Amino acid sequence: MALDAAMLDRRRSGDDPVLRIYRWRPAAVSAGYHQPESDFDLTAIADRGWDWVRRPTGGRAILHAEELTYAVAGDSPSTLFGEGLHDVYDRINRVLAAFLAGLGLHPDISDGESLAEARGAVCFRSAGRHELTVAGRKIVGSAQRRHDGKFLQHGSILTGPAHADLLQALIPERLPAGGRETLLMQTTHLSEQLGTTPDALDHDALAEALAEAFAAGFDLEPLRESAEAD
Repeated sequence: MALDAAMLDRRRSGDDPVLRIYRWRPAAVSAGYHQPESDFDLTAIADRGWDWVRRPTGGRAILHAEELTYAVAGDSPSTLFGEGLHDVYDRINRVLAAFLAGLGLHPDISDGESLAEARGAVCFRSAGRHELTVAGRKIVGSAQRRHDGKFLQHGSILTGPAHADLLQALIPERLPAGGRETLLMQTTHLSEQLGTTPDALDHDALAEALAEAFAAGFDLEPLRESAEAD
């Protein structure tokens, strides 16, 4: 998260946009920028060997386990990303939809959620405006932070069902109605849609396909860097 925050903080107007794609080791719970720490049972999180971190972007809690995280830093307003927050979401969503379509899926972009759903603690409990679904079930969740004509957008692309274990990290008062079973009914993931298991997915190939979708969607020539951070 510090690296992603630095992408935003160090950005200067006119810099090339930057895309990061990564996974988490160990699994970690990330809280949205404004989400209260009191939503979480930090002892239960530690007992499960998970990390806990606050994101520089908004939104609600995510368990980063079986998923790909993407982060994009760019200028807004700009020719590439449009004039405002909704333009940025729209243009990045077109790329994400193209990525999912390239896997043989048929994604849609959600119209939004109710106020009650938006006040929940769990990101994947409902599909907010600008989030991607397949067959009406959420598969990508995204959030943004904007400052001085630049933005950072985070997103989580589910590759397996482990995101539902997030409920073990919340205090009882913040557990959503219906529990884990309902959460899994309202979400889907690449393993389910592609008829395989999370372990059988080639996450490196998925990351490469996602990077290619961004390059094609924004008509940019990618300059790739690989790095591992502990």
